[in-house]
Amino acid sequence: MMIALVCVLILGGCAVPPTPESRLDEYKAESETLAMSVVELIPVHLEPALDTELESRGQAPQNGVTAEKRPGDPAWWQARAYVSLVEWEGAAAEAIAAVTEAMKSDGWTVERVRETGEGRTITDGFRQDDWYVEIAWVKSEPGRVERFDISVVSPTTVRGDHDDISS
Repeated sequence: MMIALVCVLILGGCAVPPTPESRLDEYKAESETLAMSVVELIPVHLEPALDTELESRGQAPQNGVTAEKRPGDPAWWQARAYVSLVEWEGAAAEAIAAVTEAMKSDGWTVERVRETGEGRTITDGFRQDDWYVEIAWVKSEPGRVERFDISVVSPTTVRGDHDDISS
């Protein structure tokens, strides 16, 4: 009896803790909804009649120790919406101003993340709780399409049973 009790105590103390439940399915839906909600903040007169292109996929950092995918590995969901604005000088600047104002009033913080292409492409980042939205937009330039690219990154969760996530 005493040996059995000792074995239970020893084995119980060595048990692997359970893997937390993945929230990737929930985050997928929220990321896609948030991306399209940001698109809806763009003033209607700036959007062309084309449909907005949406990409959505799970992401995970590369595991430097093993290539094995484990349910407890960290992961997040990322949705991207690509909007081509009307061919009108200043469309992207007007769109980012409207989106920034609406998101700030909804409690998001905003910061300039980077400028590339000699300042032609500007990327602004928005944060609320553990959610992150990044918007890359271009300054007006004659003969150039003014794109507005929206990327939504969910909070980190665990991979769970999602084997289709890219690293």
